[in-house]
Amino acid sequence: MTTVEIVKRLGSEDLRPTTKSILSLFAKNFSYLPTQTSPVSRLPNELLSSIFLYAIRSTDDRFETVTTPIIASQVSTRWRDIAISTAKLWNTIILTYPTSKQQLSRAVTWLKRSKLAPLDIFLDFRDPSWDWDSAESSHKFRWQDMETIIRLLMVHACRWKHFELFTDTWAPIFTFLCYTRHIKSVPLLVSLSLHRCNAFFASKEATFAPVEMRMPIQLFGGRVLERLRQVTLTGVHIDWSTPLLCNLTRLEFRYLASDVVPSIVEFTSMLRECRDLRHLTILGRGPRIDDNPVSSPSSLLAVSSASGCFSANVYAAIELPHVTDFVFGFVDSDYALKLLAKFSFPALRKLTLEGLVGLDPLSQYDLDAAPLLDWLLSHNSLSKSTRTHGFPLSRIHSLKFIAINADTSIISQFFNDLHELDFLGLYKTRIDTLQALKVPMTNLSTNIPPCVTLTRLECHDIDFQVLVDCVLARGPLSRLNYVHLQPDAISANNRERLLAAGVRILYDSKIPDH
Repeated sequence: MTTVEIVKRLGSEDLRPTTKSILSLFAKNFSYLPTQTSPVSRLPNELLSSIFLYAIRSTDDRFETVTTPIIASQVSTRWRDIAISTAKLWNTIILTYPTSKQQLSRAVTWLKRSKLAPLDIFLDFRDPSWDWDSAESSHKFRWQDMETIIRLLMVHACRWKHFELFTDTWAPIFTFLCYTRHIKSVPLLVSLSLHRCNAFFASKEATFAPVEMRMPIQLFGGRVLERLRQVTLTGVHIDWSTPLLCNLTRLEFRYLASDVVPSIVEFTSMLRECRDLRHLTILGRGPRIDDNPVSSPSSLLAVSSASGCFSANVYAAIELPHVTDFVFGFVDSDYALKLLAKFSFPALRKLTLEGLVGLDPLSQYDLDAAPLLDWLLSHNSLSKSTRTHGFPLSRIHSLKFIAINADTSIISQFFNDLHELDFLGLYKTRIDTLQALKVPMTNLSTNIPPCVTLTRLECHDIDFQVLVDCVLARGPLSRLNYVHLQPDAISANNRERLLAAGVRILYDSKIPDH
């Protein structure tokens, strides 16, 4: 139920005292007014408070978590008193570009009214009109602006629970890292997301800039955060030598420059401390891989699959026994193969592969995914030494291809190994990938299509005529029930063809986030 609906439903709340006084003076002339109080006026304060909290928890729009308390507090005096006394109504702090005195004033008020409630902080200082060719120093959101904001929030660091920061440039991130290293304790922090939103730095030849601020800084002074479980670093590097990132269930590395990534030993040590890791994302560059690493006792990891530890050294595969979801985007096939050779995912169930093309507008090259797919196929079988699958394709339930292109033959081989696939997402792929979903010539006698267990297919930026033909060509043994498309992406005729074949159409608006 939306906030507006709640307000309308409960809109017969008691009148304000001043209005009641006026009515009492003219009671005889208003004898037709109802004398019974509204049902909502008889609700206990605790129940009304719960209704207000439900209104903000039932929405995915974080900005409604700011407007809902305002609306609730303006309906009546009683509602205002209840809303202001409900601390968790005010625990979402949102600041966006361009910042203003009004935004800061609101943040101060929210911080005060939230009392001791854990804080969800969302800071987005990206400028939609920013010219990426301009010097970073010309950006209108400066390090001084970040300094003002972080000093305001640091006073309440003991209440931070979720913290997200988005910027176009490095200076605000650098300011955040410099100031927060002096924080003595962040006991409630569960998730941390720091985003310098410039994917260019993940391109093959790019290195970090500005060079004068490249020095690594210890996150929160190197202190271990006992409750921290989810970390996303987009274009953000820290001092990788400290054991801060431990006990994580979700770790995401996105678009880091090649000269500021951790070494394979540092990365391995990090994973070793995250024994219950369930989700791993690497977009662009993961750890730095030396062709001839120096073997040393410190680079070796203990082996104990029963205890959940990781069995690996810099030469062997790093076994991640609990990771079920792996997202991998690559700009360089050679590096991608070297990196994948470092991992083993025996519990893998969801896999996303993305070809990161177009990060550098001056670069003109096509990214052939065939070597990567061929490597995955060759490591799908059971390992004789560890009795585990490096990449158990046959057990994957969900697969997403984003700008993954290869010959139909290699795609067909890949699809044929997906024996338990339920969901397939194809985004920015060529027709060859769709064609591989048809019943192959070798299977015409049995009519068994690739990915026979597939029930849901999602496609964006694709030829929808070919899509419909391929779906229908999967034959009578196909279990495909749902096709997810962008709104208005398919003609009426093709829509009728799918519906006639028993395939329902669901509409989505954008490529899903990783």
